[in-house]
Amino acid sequence: MSSWLWSERFWLPERVKWDDFAPRVVDGKLVTFPQFYELGYGVLAGVILLFLRIFVESFVQLPVGRAIGLYKLKEGQSTLSASIAHFNGGCLSQSRFKKVAETVWRLVYYSTIWVVGIYVLHDQPQWMNVDDSWRNYPFHAMVDKVWWYYTIQSGFYWSLLIGSFTIDVKRSDFWEMVIHHVATILLLSLSWTTNFVRVGTLVLICHDTADILLDLGKLFRYAKWERALTVTFLALLVTWILTRILLFPLIIIRSIVVSAPKSIQADYEWLNLLQRPIVPRIFTSLLLILLILHFFWTFLMLKIAYKSTQKGGGVDDIREDSSSEDDKTKQE
Repeated sequence: MSSWLWSERFWLPERVKWDDFAPRVVDGKLVTFPQFYELGYGVLAGVILLFLRIFVESFVQLPVGRAIGLYKLKEGQSTLSASIAHFNGGCLSQSRFKKVAETVWRLVYYSTIWVVGIYVLHDQPQWMNVDDSWRNYPFHAMVDKVWWYYTIQSGFYWSLLIGSFTIDVKRSDFWEMVIHHVATILLLSLSWTTNFVRVGTLVLICHDTADILLDLGKLFRYAKWERALTVTFLALLVTWILTRILLFPLIIIRSIVVSAPKSIQADYEWLNLLQRPIVPRIFTSLLLILLILHFFWTFLMLKIAYKSTQKGGGVDDIREDSSSEDDKTKQE
């Protein structure tokens, strides 16, 4: 079973072997490539990020939330005792504070990682030309900053997946988000194992761009800043369509489907399901799953935009809480 699972025919294009990914010395310098075992660092990063999130939520966001009136202490309870209780499991409760805390955490992460991504990728060959993701494959040596960027991003999506089942507020698109997180983790894992890291970095930064505006808009909604929410929603809608409905399929996926075979294996036929290698078909299928989810969320956003023009009111939240949950603030 293991020999079939790691068969070069299953994973790698013709004339490419696992030995091609072995570390080597070139011109007196050690050159490394992605290794499968390193995916474990992504899982570890996910656990660390999840605990860091709970710590920040408990000992930074909760005191700030209390100071601005977002979090109300129980009678006789101190801020410190509330923070400790929250850290020890209070994070499971559903409250307005919890929703705001989740959103702030994601906004800070996406904003930071987007800036980091620009720094990491600005001098990489695929940044200006996506087709350079395939030239001279598989001999794309791993760069330290790309290694850290990919590992942290993998860890973040692991933390989102674990958090979805443990500490997050359940929302109406819970299962869609779970599918999204699983597909993203699989994409990151497959691209790492086959050294499709270059195109993987482009997929990541393409998605992070709109996520910043999404969570910023949610904060404005919680604060009831209608004008700021409307402006942010319009910016989100434009950015979302440009990055996820146009750039993602027409540039990135197209390069994978059309340009990659030309550069790597000219006789590769996507519909010949048994032709070597198999993994790129799985990889592309996962990208198409993400694209379907993008269309689903785009429909929701357009629906929200249409309703807001008909009612003449403000913009509603894109991801409402599940109807099965009480929308009242449940204090801890």
